Amino acid sequence: SGQKIVTDFDVHLFNNGTYYKVYEKFGAQITEENGVKGVRFTTWAPNAESVTVIGEFNGWNDIANHMEKVHASGIWS
Repeated sequence: SGQKIVTDFDVHLFNNGTYYKVYEKFGAQITEENGVKGVRFTTWAPNAESVTVIGEFNGWNDIANHMEKVHASGIWS
């Protein structure tokens, strides 16, 4: 399991419109987890049934990198 990038407090601030440093966790963030370097994506998609990251890095495979819903507010990571 990866590091929890979006905390409950982050969600609270986001939902109240007072998360002034949202750029620190949303979008593409270069990270290292368990010694593996990569990029973590976090987005807000409240009406999405699923969110997937696709690109050249995974052969445009739309089922390889599903994001998980972090919170009922529609944040995916």
